[in-house]
Amino acid sequence: MVASQNMKPIDLTKVLKKYKGKWVALIPNSNEVAASGKVLKEVVIKAQDRGIHNPVMLKATPAYGPFVG
Repeated sequence: MVASQNMKPIDLTKVLKKYKGKWVALIPNSNEVAASGKVLKEVVIKAQDRGIHNPVMLKATPAYGPFVG
């Protein structure tokens, strides 16, 4: 998939601060957390139980600094 040039970066720093060191399932096209936890498989299952079958998965790092990706 090619990213559109009209896409704006989303700052998830504030959202992820309370999930440091945990896996986080985000609702696609949103910054809303569907589920979180220490084990990836469990977080995926929790998100699916909420009806989110293709969550955006990421690991919240212990500290956030400047990053461009």
